[in-house]
Amino acid sequence: MNYLAHFYLSFDQEPLIVGNLLGDFARGRLNHPRNARYNEAIKEGILLHRQIDSFTDTHPIGQECRQSLPASFGKYRGIIMDMYFDYFLAKHFADYHAQPLKEFTEHIYAVLLKNRSTLPEESLSLVDSMRKYDWLYNYQFREGMSRSFNGMSQRFSFLKGIEKASEELFLHESVYEAYFRAFFPDLINCCKDFLNPE
Repeated sequence: MNYLAHFYLSFDQEPLIVGNLLGDFARGRLNHPRNARYNEAIKEGILLHRQIDSFTDTHPIGQECRQSLPASFGKYRGIIMDMYFDYFLAKHFADYHAQPLKEFTEHIYAVLLKNRSTLPEESLSLVDSMRKYDWLYNYQFREGMSRSFNGMSQRFSFLKGIEKASEELFLHESVYEAYFRAFFPDLINCCKDFLNPE
């Protein structure tokens, strides 16, 4: 899953929001000295991020969705699927959260700004760009998705060709939306069980 889903699945808990962002930056064992700057609540968010990624990668619907993407996208089909699912979550946010998407995203940006000193240096340009261009809110729009894929293609040479993913999304939108609708409730339940084991 991509950023919006990770933040949504933090269930409005500030340390989990921070940790869910840091899941892309904190490497290896969390008890390693390089991760000593993070408190236990934030580390739980990092572990939640890892659980979300693992569940998504191994879930039969996630696997089927990735395989349905054109083979030309190769090993980056997982990245594309994650972006697609954020598009559908943003587009249908009212189906999953009582708070309007704009209010939710503004809260997320405020949490990240408040915790800026905790974030590693390599994450700051991403967070600044996310806030400046309002990625989370703009995921719901076709132009927002096209801009995101084009930006990824320009920033990372190894993702050349990923800009075509927006064309694929809008050509077969109902197919990918069905995958998202079938998968996302399972992911929500997985996260709730992870945070509140019996």
